[in-house]
Amino acid sequence: MRVALNCGVGYESDLEEVKRLTKQTIAETFDQVESADDVEFYYEEFGGSSINYLCRFWIDSESLLEKYRAKTSAIIAIKKAYDKAGINIPFPIRTLQFDNKLSVEGEQVAKQNEFSNN
Repeated sequence: MRVALNCGVGYESDLEEVKRLTKQTIAETFDQVESADDVEFYYEEFGGSSINYLCRFWIDSESLLEKYRAKTSAIIAIKKAYDKAGINIPFPIRTLQFDNKLSVEGEQVAKQNEFSNN
């Protein structure tokens, strides 16, 4: 079965190093992967918070459960390798902009701090 996983790295990342480290990590984690050259790695897009990639590799199994276990092991190994190398896997960031201005005066603040009688 082929295992595929998607991930993203911060825009500040050295993309060549990310590719090399990811492929090496997969090769070292799975006995079925003979070398890093057997791991497919493709950058897919400039995402909202990260540069996203697809990583694929083969395992010797026909069990969907084994595929999920392999994917889990790959995610854990990649996260540990990235943490050690200082590579950031960013979470989505949203910026909210409110164009109206909020005016708060002393009396209004006091009313907001009162409990409702409802």
